[in-house]
Amino acid sequence: MRAKALSRKVTRMAYLSPMPPARTGIATYSRSVLAGLHRTGFDKRNEIDVLWPLKRRYEATLPWYDIGVYHLGNNVEFHRDIYRHCIQTPGLVVLHDIALDDFVRGMLAVGDPLGFAAHREAIQLKSRMTSRDVISNEPLRIPWCAHAARSSRGVIVHSEFGKRYLEEFGCKTPVFVVPHPPVESEAAIRRAEAAATGYRSQMPRDAVVIGVFGDLNAAKGIEALLEAAGTIETPVHVQLVGRRIEGYDIDAVVEGSGRRAVTTLAPDVEDGEFLGRMFASDVVVDLRYPHRGEVSGSLARALQAGRAAVVSATGTYLDFPEDVVRRIEGGPPRASELAGVLGDLVENEAGRKALGARAREYMRNLARSEATAKGYERAILETLGLLQDPARQALARWAGALLDCGVSEKAMHEGFGLSYIQALGTFARSVG
Repeated sequence: MRAKALSRKVTRMAYLSPMPPARTGIATYSRSVLAGLHRTGFDKRNEIDVLWPLKRRYEATLPWYDIGVYHLGNNVEFHRDIYRHCIQTPGLVVLHDIALDDFVRGMLAVGDPLGFAAHREAIQLKSRMTSRDVISNEPLRIPWCAHAARSSRGVIVHSEFGKRYLEEFGCKTPVFVVPHPPVESEAAIRRAEAAATGYRSQMPRDAVVIGVFGDLNAAKGIEALLEAAGTIETPVHVQLVGRRIEGYDIDAVVEGSGRRAVTTLAPDVEDGEFLGRMFASDVVVDLRYPHRGEVSGSLARALQAGRAAVVSATGTYLDFPEDVVRRIEGGPPRASELAGVLGDLVENEAGRKALGARAREYMRNLARSEATAKGYERAILETLGLLQDPARQALARWAGALLDCGVSEKAMHEGFGLSYIQALGTFARSVG
């Protein structure tokens, strides 16, 4: 059935995602997505049931929806049950982290059978992952998301990098690239701007403030930033704002840097303070090594706030326009290179403000175009088309039978079993 025809039909959609006040960036992301679908009128033409927190009774009710939209991140606490549902009742999966390494290991740790299935499939496909950006980032070398992608009827990723990654291990499921939405409302932006003065007053008046936001972990290159900050001649002050992460002692890192006197550590703050402190920064540093294929929600906020941003030249960060962010080389960040890039921004107030203005306009254009909501609508309707295809179940049985017989992809290319699939195609056209 064509997506155009489906758009005239009221569909019932189950939306499985953490939602505020859950302390994960995916919750605020989903709030933004649903607000966009409301602005475009999609939720008026179709029924959207947000299922969070998940309850046992959804086991019976999910199959009765026309489609399920399942949000997967790299955290067992929030996404284990969502993962189970996306396998049991396939629909449209949103991959917030292309590398689900910590998630799959967490499933294995609790003995979840789906964790073993995901691990087995990922290991089998490991040899296909050969591109430079994948090999240089350990979590991406094994495609932990392969089981979820194969089991689904559609996959949403947030960057062209994500699409290329799925194609690299041979994903045949349709992949939709939908940009990360601007996550903060204009009202929240105005409140944060007003609050920024108070936070800025807590830091030296003559210093340029450099901020790191989000999970305070080893991937953010915090040690390199603190080392770089100590070599910049212009006075700088560093603020580290976000969640403490188990296994990474941010207090010890700051103390060991010798920069404690010129560093503000603000862990585990509420959303309002998080955004207010972002506005109190002149530059935001958002590095990733190793990269997990994620699109940074904290970077999206920094661009909305009009901050000059420095990022790693790797993975999804390469999808941003050249004039919106400044980049350093991918891989482990070198303090010397970071000092050079930051030094230019610190000493050139006009330049960093111009960079921030372009970043803010980029996000405003993204918001005005409703690109995220429209991308979701296309992905939902096209995935519905697959789910409601009258030949789909027969095709699935045919493919399973070929697999049971040991038919390889090479044998299929040589014509084995094609007469049946050709007959199915004729049937689908006659009833479509």
